[in-house]
Amino acid sequence: MELLAKQKKERCRRSYCVIHTISGGAKCSGRDILRARKKEIQDNILPVTTRGQPTEGHRNTLAMANISSDPDHFFQSDADVERQKARAAKYNYDIGDPIKIGTKVLALKIVDDGANAYIAEAGFVARKINLKTGKSIKVFKGHTGPVTSLALYYDADGEWLFTGSWDKTIKKWNTKTQECVATYTAHSDFVKSLIVVRRTLYSGSSDRTIRQWDLVTGACVRTLQGHSRGIEDFAVSEDGAYLYSASSDRSVRKWEIASGRCEAVLEGHETSVYAVRVLEGEMWTASADKFAKRWNLDIGQPDTSFEHPDYVRCLVIAGPYLFTGARDEIVRVWEIGSGKLVTTIEGHFDEVICMEVHGNTLYTGSLDCSIRKWPITTKELFAFKAEVEKKAKEGVEPQGEERKIKDGVAMTEEEERELAELMGSDDEL
Repeated sequence: MELLAKQKKERCRRSYCVIHTISGGAKCSGRDILRARKKEIQDNILPVTTRGQPTEGHRNTLAMANISSDPDHFFQSDADVERQKARAAKYNYDIGDPIKIGTKVLALKIVDDGANAYIAEAGFVARKINLKTGKSIKVFKGHTGPVTSLALYYDADGEWLFTGSWDKTIKKWNTKTQECVATYTAHSDFVKSLIVVRRTLYSGSSDRTIRQWDLVTGACVRTLQGHSRGIEDFAVSEDGAYLYSASSDRSVRKWEIASGRCEAVLEGHETSVYAVRVLEGEMWTASADKFAKRWNLDIGQPDTSFEHPDYVRCLVIAGPYLFTGARDEIVRVWEIGSGKLVTTIEGHFDEVICMEVHGNTLYTGSLDCSIRKWPITTKELFAFKAEVEKKAKEGVEPQGEERKIKDGVAMTEEEERELAELMGSDDEL
């Protein structure tokens, strides 16, 4: 019975950490925890095959899990424990000239010729920051849940920012005044992705639908249905004729924008597709199956696969290189022509969730609450790896308030006490 009680508390703690990771430390109820637990399962924490069974790799991971009386080690493999130690060691790295953000960074848009950026934050706000100084220029407040996605629209009246959120809404902001001028409410679950195509906004949600919005009237003019799970990301063809939607149902769908008709279902991943890009007639995807893939759109099949040791969360193409960000906190650089791994860039100490290239600089956003900047000339790319190895040998340790790493979440003593109170209460659960 004592062991069961410990396991129950550990499940509670892990669910708390899921919310803590996404919400940036916001308070949460027992109902929130149960929902997060459900989402943790639904969003492919267990990689699955087409038959819905755990993959061979995951069965092996389960078989190697630690048997320990320490609750902190329940449900963790040896690799998990080592990864947490590595995160603690990297906590104070200054590699990549980090811009510290108050909460988790969930989306990123570079603007003003690379001088500034809009970011979506887990702390319920979007923000415009100066990429040189790191200072906040404007804050857009109004959502009641984590802000997951961003899109920009320009017309004769200026620049407009659209934000999607866990609160199921999309908000339109006047970027000069920071005023919310409209709120769109058609989705029944989290809004996870946004894209603007001409005078149309498309939104993707965990409710499995894509909504098409007229940016002149603000009306929802069409609903695209077909995905069996949530929509994670969008891309548009270079001629503006087709919309591509990536989903946690393992597929990417190709939609004709004029008619709203689904032209093709592109399948080649084993589980969630987190990111999609279309460039020069090719499609690129990142997935929880630990692969990034390049697709030949003429035949609708992948022609090159880039294997990773962990979930691939984001990607971007720049010149001859493919850059990928993964759950293991590492940015990888691949030579597109050969498909070979060129080098790795380390500095983040949590998942790399978003990235953009502007000029000769790669910008990466992470759940470690930072944005980092990486010059991407060939010489500098290789210099980053050498710098990381040097710091590892020097044994750089976290500074300031002592923090404990739990399931990838850095927690203060105060947060530990809060968690202890939460685990000790069965009334809410």
